[in-house]
Amino acid sequence: MSATGATLGDVLAGARTVLEAAGIPSHEATVDVDLYARRILGWDRARVLTGRGEIPPAALEPMFSGWVARRARREPSAYIIGEREFYGRDFEVSPAVLIPRPETEHIIEAALPLLAAQPNALVADLGTGSGNIAVTLACEAPGCRVIATDVSAEALEVAARNAARHGVANQVTFRCTSYLDGVSETFDVIAANPPYVREVDREGLSPSVRKEPEVALFGGADGMRGIEAVLDATVSHLRPGGWLLMEFGFGQEDLVREAVARRASLRFDRVIADLQGLPRTAVVQRG
Repeated sequence: MSATGATLGDVLAGARTVLEAAGIPSHEATVDVDLYARRILGWDRARVLTGRGEIPPAALEPMFSGWVARRARREPSAYIIGEREFYGRDFEVSPAVLIPRPETEHIIEAALPLLAAQPNALVADLGTGSGNIAVTLACEAPGCRVIATDVSAEALEVAARNAARHGVANQVTFRCTSYLDGVSETFDVIAANPPYVREVDREGLSPSVRKEPEVALFGGADGMRGIEAVLDATVSHLRPGGWLLMEFGFGQEDLVREAVARRASLRFDRVIADLQGLPRTAVVQRG
């Protein structure tokens, strides 16, 4: 991607133009090309900024051009570099797992006071994906034990590597099953980020999001199929007085409240809004 005499700044600008031509918004393209350069060269943001007038290091290519080409095909950047940050830690990701998102950190923030009050708690993470919730809780609450489930064996391999990477492989047990099917334990805390995108919203998703695993995204016609399954698992596997922390989608708060109300043993405690002020996390207690 670099021409003779071109500076690093020229190369980055050319890459942005390629991504913008592929339909990626300008601000995203800027972030992407800066990220790729930093990852490949091992530089921080300041070094990339001060190096824009320099000849591009030989180490930049051919990987940089390859990554830009993949992004132009709308592959998510997290899959391209193989990582995504979550709650201050880097997690391996692959096309087998949903890419962790900032709004899911509200589950962690809600869980930590509960785990501080019950240091030896047994926690379930349903549909663990990359293991970002399970591993983060194990890191932040070293006394707890976590059983993390997923229907995808490939996803569980990624999650297990993340547990080992962050030193909590002895705290987290991974099981290949749907929600808590076949799991005999009962739990003090259940965490879940189930698939909740409505089928009708499929075409409205960005091409990059549609590259993520469908099983982790779509929750049926009203988006509630996975949420209902989590609530059923909660009724059967949450100890009295225990807590469910569950993410849900935009506009689903009333449906979630109604689904909880249909289960006599559960009590809707509160909802947590994301940084945009949108309700996104349900906090539910077992009576």
